[in-house]
Amino acid sequence: MPAAPPVAYATLAEPVPSKPYILGITPTSLTGHLVLDHGSAELTVADAQTLKAVDVLKGQHSQTITGVRAEEGSIWSASKDASIVRWDERSRREAMTIKCGYNREGVLTGSVRP
Repeated sequence: MPAAPPVAYATLAEPVPSKPYILGITPTSLTGHLVLDHGSAELTVADAQTLKAVDVLKGQHSQTITGVRAEEGSIWSASKDASIVRWDERSRREAMTIKCGYNREGVLTGSVRP
């Protein structure tokens, strides 16, 4: 029987007491970081090897983030506040925000802010 493969466990280098849970992990395409979803209005960008926080994506959502995707230099996040934000992966800043909602007639409306 072959030997069992080695197991490596990443550990948080810094405690994050206000965000004790990680609900989702999304790898980025360019930098090799991980985007950690804590079920809040912000995301943590972490080193993939140590899980040490590199940055926090915040300030664009006012309610809980419900989905995260990463592709070709962008990180996309959607929130219960009916907004979608495209973050630039390298600068980790907002590149575009799409705000959606329904008018009184029940028609989907929206606006885009570059």
